[in-house]
Amino acid sequence: MKDKLTQKQENFCLNILQGMSQREAYIKAGYSNKQSFVTIDRNACGLLKNNKVLTRLEELRQKTQNDKIASVIECQEILTEIIRAKQTDFMTCSADGVWMHDVGNETLNTHAIKQIQTTTMPFGGNDSPLKILLTKVELHDPLKAIDLLNKMRGLYSDGTNINIGNREIKNTQIIIGDTDVAEALAILINAGAVRVDSPENNQAPTE
Repeated sequence: MKDKLTQKQENFCLNILQGMSQREAYIKAGYSNKQSFVTIDRNACGLLKNNKVLTRLEELRQKTQNDKIASVIECQEILTEIIRAKQTDFMTCSADGVWMHDVGNETLNTHAIKQIQTTTMPFGGNDSPLKILLTKVELHDPLKAIDLLNKMRGLYSDGTNINIGNREIKNTQIIIGDTDVAEALAILINAGAVRVDSPENNQAPTE
């Protein structure tokens, strides 16, 4: 292809991207180093101004930036780890039936770990030379992770449309905190979201 770089040009681009000087990138790309530094620098400078090389460098820089930014899928996977994690994921059971925290490279759902605390305590009395290591693993709040994941998936709307008779109330959001059923019902009635008919209005129609 006309716009395809040679292997040396590709190597030059990769070397530049790694932070090498033009001279070093040029030589390590496979170009001759038997010339004077003046000639090498001139050739390297000309190569760096080549349109195909400039285009490739921009592509590589863009790819590097994209690789450093977590994708939506990656963020959702991390939130899913937090949601699914449980304490037993980070524990092992010994032969005598004692559960102990054990976090290693192969541990599942490690993104769910908020912090790990370790404490050394004497075993068999304060004067005992034997020590035991106690490990405490604290996990991220799964409810917050569920909330974030639902927002990313667009499961929440900005408001609720309530139709009462022929009247429609748009973009009405009713938030009820810690309260009992009676108080919640009173809030909904005052907001116009619930209509309470009188007993006579609830009587069966007569012919």
